[in-house]
Amino acid sequence: MFDGTHYEVRQKLRLGNKYRIYEGDTAILESAQKRFRLKEDFRFTDPDSDEERFRVKAGSILDIASAYDVVDSETGERIGSVRRSVMSFFKHEYELLGPDGDTVATVTEDNAVMALARRHVTTLIPFNYDIVSPSGEKLGDVSESLSFRDKYNIDVTGDIDPRLAVVGMVVIDAIEEN
Repeated sequence: MFDGTHYEVRQKLRLGNKYRIYEGDTAILESAQKRFRLKEDFRFTDPDSDEERFRVKAGSILDIASAYDVVDSETGERIGSVRRSVMSFFKHEYELLGPDGDTVATVTEDNAVMALARRHVTTLIPFNYDIVSPSGEKLGDVSESLSFRDKYNIDVTGDIDPRLAVVGMVVIDAIEEN
């Protein structure tokens, strides 16, 4: 699990957010966002055994200032966090923080014009994000396919923990309710 560079996330049709994550043709994780919670709580489980692999919890009740900690459920190791950037007003922008709390990447929506069109003209324009290191190196990208429910590809091309990139993108999608 998380040995490759290409992942696909498919949102399932149901009330609330439920996701299935694939590495190649193999389903590696499932997640369902708990509804009506004051603090966000995501559990990522093995699709075959239903055993919990990762969990994500918001650090505070207020979504706008919250960091979402990503923890390996088997080891208790903190993989990192996802935090909404202050610059996220016109287009989605999130920071991926490493285990030590330092920013390891920024996930940014493709451009402001497309972001405004998605929010004010039509929601049919697929979302696209770049994953970029603090030094400006491209670490990956995320491209959504046009479909009834969210379906997007995550390509990790640089030096970033793919667990943080993939789980982080599911959290971002659920928070933004794309």
